Amino acid sequence: MGFFDKLKSMVGIGQPKLVFTLESNQIKRGDSIKGKATVTGGSREVPVKHFLIEHVEVLTRREWSDVSKSMVDKKIKNTVNKLEIPKNDEMLKPGATMEISFDLPVSMSAMNTGHPYAHELKVSIDVPGLDPSKSTDIFIL
Repeated sequence: MGFFDKLKSMVGIGQPKLVFTLESNQIKRGDSIKGKATVTGGSREVPVKHFLIEHVEVLTRREWSDVSKSMVDKKIKNTVNKLEIPKNDEMLKPGATMEISFDLPVSMSAMNTGHPYAHELKVSIDVPGLDPSKSTDIFIL
């Protein structure tokens, strides 16, 4: 990898593209978040170390801001469960695809979605340079 390739990858230029789909974005406590993630190779061949699937709980708190002299919403994110799927530096060629299925359990003690709690699912891959990632809201019932 040349110097300019390294610079471009640090800001995401030419990196692989990641998309994922869920069977449903509404999940009951005790069930699993099921879906598929697909990564498509960018402008150069890269080794894929692993896929990382994270269930993130988002707590919104109202706090006083001395700067704006008003109440503001502060979001606190906490990863409550994660799944790492190793790919052992499998090479992803330009334009080629790599797909995984995942099944991430949701705890019975997870808070239902509703103020002040929200949930999101974040999917990312570990490759040299800027790691591609995507997230979407999920609803815990």
